Amino acid sequence: MAKIKKKNTKTVLTPEEEFKSITHTISDYYEAYRQQVNVALMLIALVLIVFTVYSLVQAGNEKKAGQLFAAAYDVYAPGDGSPANYPLALQQFQDVVKQYGGTTNGAIAAFYIGNTYANMGQPEAALKEYEAFTKKHAGETFLLGMVYQRMGYAYLALGKRDEAMKAFGQAETLAGTGAATMELARLYDSSGNNQEAVKKYKAISTDLPSTAWASEARTKLPPPDLGQATKPEQQGDAAK
Repeated sequence: MAKIKKKNTKTVLTPEEEFKSITHTISDYYEAYRQQVNVALMLIALVLIVFTVYSLVQAGNEKKAGQLFAAAYDVYAPGDGSPANYPLALQQFQDVVKQYGGTTNGAIAAFYIGNTYANMGQPEAALKEYEAFTKKHAGETFLLGMVYQRMGYAYLALGKRDEAMKAFGQAETLAGTGAATMELARLYDSSGNNQEAVKKYKAISTDLPSTAWASEARTKLPPPDLGQATKPEQQGDAAK
């Protein structure tokens, strides 16, 4: 007995009809949840407005902070060769931090407050500023490396070698091979830890071969072994 094929009653919609169906579905959904959708849209619009305003304000603050920092730096390190006025520079750097501490230029100014104290011969005050920086600007990795390096010098000025080595070590970890590495090499060398000193000198010589540090490092490294291993037959002849 022949099987009777069932007709496919599924309606195939044209692209135009399918688009209209989707549109009606969205419209029905909106009508059912009109209030919730409107609230969500208002919240999204509000967030966008707040973000835009915040971005504009931050950009304006960054520009103003940059101008103040540049003026302070000109006093800290005059380009015309005149003597630095550290007390005035300190005050101006502090003004940048006070007004625009949340900007990048504000963070840089905070770093230079410590540097200014160090240049004024006040390592204790400098350390206090550097330590405050590490807590407030923990996300500024590049600046942190420089801060820890300067902390190392401040500790050395106070005769605290162990603390200085820790600070230089943190600086090297954050910034890579550089001035902190060289200071560590010198400290290890002067304390008689030749093995660690050689490691640091090798790092300087390898990673920064064209620098003055590398030239100094190479004078501290043992000369390469240019001797050749004695051949077995030569050993035999020597034994006769």
